Amino acid sequence: MAKFLYTAVDASARPVSGEVEAANAEEAMGKLAVLGLRAGTAVLREAPGPVPAGQRLSARETVELGGQVAELARAGLPLGPGLRALAEELAQRRLDRALRAIADRIDRGASLEGAVTAEAARFPKRLRGLLLSGVRSGRIAEVLDEAIAAQRRRMEVRVRIAMSLAYPTVLLAMMLLIYVLLSVMVVPQMAQFFRDFGAALPEITKLVLWVCSPAVGSLVTVGVATFFGLVLFLALVGPGTAWGERLLYAVPVLGRLWKYHGLAQFSRLMRLLVELQVPLPEALRLTADALQEHGLRKACREVAAQIEAGAPLAEALASSPAFPARLRPLVEWGQRAPALDESFRAAAEMFDGEIGVRRTLLDAIALPVIFVVIAGFVALVVIGLMIPLISLISRLAGPY
Repeated sequence: MAKFLYTAVDASARPVSGEVEAANAEEAMGKLAVLGLRAGTAVLREAPGPVPAGQRLSARETVELGGQVAELARAGLPLGPGLRALAEELAQRRLDRALRAIADRIDRGASLEGAVTAEAARFPKRLRGLLLSGVRSGRIAEVLDEAIAAQRRRMEVRVRIAMSLAYPTVLLAMMLLIYVLLSVMVVPQMAQFFRDFGAALPEITKLVLWVCSPAVGSLVTVGVATFFGLVLFLALVGPGTAWGERLLYAVPVLGRLWKYHGLAQFSRLMRLLVELQVPLPEALRLTADALQEHGLRKACREVAAQIEAGAPLAEALASSPAFPARLRPLVEWGQRAPALDESFRAAAEMFDGEIGVRRTLLDAIALPVIFVVIAGFVALVVIGLMIPLISLISRLAGPY
């Protein structure tokens, strides 16, 4: 069975594109008719075969390629020779091959859309649909600008979180080092000293001796090291896995910050695709492909299926727990206006505001909480060890 990429018109005269599997082009046309599409208006292209992993472009290379194509298109220059000239100047082999492949197809008479579609397997799936939508609409530069901005915002969120947590993490690491030194070199000797002199120990001193004993110290060290390893793993790998994302969302402040970042990106992509007049189900699926948040991707596909079943967009979004309830009034206003693209723009600004609040809150509480923890620990150790020591010194000194 072969796979065919199609562009057709549905019963409402809206353009629809997708992929269908069939033995040949005639059978593919028949399947499109069964789907309720006007087969006579359909344009079929055989889907490209798999591309070796070494020849697939990264997200950065895809954005760079699209930017080069957009610049040539804006300047009105011939695409075939222009892409070859760009390929000559590049030292990146994968991007060079992709530019030449697209140029060859254009020189053989293919349109820019057809050439990009035929070479789509070279691009990451999460950018493929956006790239094709930009080509079809003639606004590829705007689409790729949004893709670049989304990557930068994601990187900025990571950097800001890392900066907010770096100093507290260093302080915690220093406290752990001091704790280990106390457990190994100081507290055991003090405990032996108190036993030798038969000092009466208050409860706070017994607590310090127990907390800083070698056995408990070893367990605490292993536990803290495991915790830091888990946090580091979640920060680096967590957002890329469904279970890691759920754990990340459960972290106070930090989880909400990351979730609102995904919702802001969802709103921006939907604003752009609605403005490009992409049908809502297809826009939701393209957005799902472009997002990196697993929960939002799944929710977008579920909402797309509900819309195809006849549900209004606002109602479908409200039925999914992945989308906050306050998104519904904005979408309902956008559908009534009609200004759905502007409602998604307003939603993106709303979620950006929430991100700013969470960033400020993270900066405001992370360092003070660590200082309180460190000060409390130091005070506990000093008071716990000094009370029996002062009492013992007073007893040994005797009356004057």
